[in-house]
Amino acid sequence: MELKIYSPQDEGFLKKIEWNFEELKAEVSAASQEYAVSVYTDDTIKQAKTDRAKLNKFVDALNSKRTEIRRQLLKPDEQFGKEVKELAGIVQKAIDNIDGQIKDYERRQKEEKTAKIRDFYDANIHDDIEKYLPFERVMKPEYANASTSMKSIREEILALIQKVYEGLAILNDVDSKYVGDMKQVFLRTYDIGAAISERNRLEKEEEKRRVFEEDRARQKAECEARMKAEAEHVMAAGRSAAPMPSPAAIPIPKEQPAIETVEDPVNVVDFRVYATRDQLMRLKEFLKNNGIRFEPVPKQ
Repeated sequence: MELKIYSPQDEGFLKKIEWNFEELKAEVSAASQEYAVSVYTDDTIKQAKTDRAKLNKFVDALNSKRTEIRRQLLKPDEQFGKEVKELAGIVQKAIDNIDGQIKDYERRQKEEKTAKIRDFYDANIHDDIEKYLPFERVMKPEYANASTSMKSIREEILALIQKVYEGLAILNDVDSKYVGDMKQVFLRTYDIGAAISERNRLEKEEEKRRVFEEDRARQKAECEARMKAEAEHVMAAGRSAAPMPSPAAIPIPKEQPAIETVEDPVNVVDFRVYATRDQLMRLKEFLKNNGIRFEPVPKQ
């Protein structure tokens, strides 16, 4: 089958459209030069609009003629295109028939190869790890391609089975409360290094939480100790080591004759006060405001 063009031949194709280009160019250049330097006043603006319309009409006529010529030039191509499309459609039916058979063959080849890979998997997988390494995760799309050899596929599958078996054996011997998290990572990635990294990450987070809780507990204990010490200090103000004698046991001194003195002597009186914390604070304030010195009662 060979496509032959009878008309036009190579030398018969239109090479150039002949028209009075040079003649029009000279005429248009002269007229345009005149219009290009024209000056219009307010009184002649009507003429300016007329001149603009005449020039636009000329440009539109040029473009219209070009569109008409193009349409005529494309008419042979339109018919030629229809005929080419018709021939291509006839051939495409044959192509589709062949393509369908090729794809069906390739599909059957992939299915047969996948079945062989499945048989090899079933013959070599350990019963105790089959549920952790299902065939769907072993099978790769490229395994079914004809370009991938069965030898390389077998080697990769055996290596993966061994890797999962050894990884689970290692994790079963790990003494860590995070072994469950490690297994989850391993069964997701089949990477023992990733599982160990997960344990290290969790242990670091736990250590950070422990340090934080200990620091918070220490700060709380220190705060409570300060508050307790402050309360005991206030409650100890004016406290006597010996019990306060009852009123009946206190001797009543005999009245002494008044002696005129120049200075007012300072008297020392020990006594016990029973009061709330608020009352004690007000008593302390009262003593300070009246210049009365007070201090804890010396122990006997």
